[in-house]
Amino acid sequence: MLDNLVYSINSILPIFLLVVFGALLKKWEKITDSFTEIADWIVFKIALPVMLFLEVASCSISDDFDSKLVLFLVISVTSVFTLVTVITALVIKDNSKRGAFIQGMCRSNFAILGVPLAENMFGEAGGKTIAIVMPFIILMFNSYSVIILSMFSGSEKHKLDKKSVFGIIKNVVTNPLIIAVVLALPFMLFDIRIITAADKTLTYLSALATPLALLSLGANFKTESLRGRVGYAAMAAAGKTVIVPAIAVTVAALCGLRGPSLGVVLICFGSPTAVTSYIMAKKMDNDHDLAAQILLLSTLVCVVTIFIGIFILKTLALI
Repeated sequence: MLDNLVYSINSILPIFLLVVFGALLKKWEKITDSFTEIADWIVFKIALPVMLFLEVASCSISDDFDSKLVLFLVISVTSVFTLVTVITALVIKDNSKRGAFIQGMCRSNFAILGVPLAENMFGEAGGKTIAIVMPFIILMFNSYSVIILSMFSGSEKHKLDKKSVFGIIKNVVTNPLIIAVVLALPFMLFDIRIITAADKTLTYLSALATPLALLSLGANFKTESLRGRVGYAAMAAAGKTVIVPAIAVTVAALCGLRGPSLGVVLICFGSPTAVTSYIMAKKMDNDHDLAAQILLLSTLVCVVTIFIGIFILKTLALI
């Protein structure tokens, strides 16, 4: 029991401490808004894509590709978005809140928190497992979110039409994370080795991803955004961090997923709402204030819920 507790603490505490440190640096005025804006750009456009490229390029398609996990995630993510959309349409009457609520409950901060969590839990095996499924998850999260926000947009220019469909395709095709994985595929498929100088350079760049992303996440945390709409935000955050991951992990375990594969399911559904959900909600005329509150509440709660999830799975010898 003590070993399982230590394992759970070691998995989540380093990430939590970096986020707290980022918040403190912002409070002490050592980090500015311009810094976090630049840091976010570096993480999403350079460091994280490079990290994924290296992870996928070093994989063996025969040894590391988990088709059962990929199939489970494709089906489960699609099912969650569909069910939450139907329930939300029936329960929430305010159309402007529906899109933000659904996205907040279904779309996780998988790209930022996924890799460090998986590596903390399973080492190199965790990093490779999450790198393999990352392009599928990113594609679905981005596509489904744009569709949902278009369906419930407060503006006619963002309604789902032919132009919006092409916009979704363009967003997916030009996503730096998708591009990085596609570029890495030949290296994985044909076992091509990266020359030493390039490998070291890329390794240095990839090392920036986790600390920069977590510091920026902490620095962008604003408690004043919690005012108003707390009821809807609390429901979405509870669904995001407790209900959805509990159901998904239980079904995954019953389907036979174990070890890093089951851990990735927990990370995929148990991570807090994606940071970009607020930006997308604002750009597409949805209730961005509600999106911000869901983001903040789910980020606060997930520190406890992911810890509990890891502890339970470790105690049951499932990971």
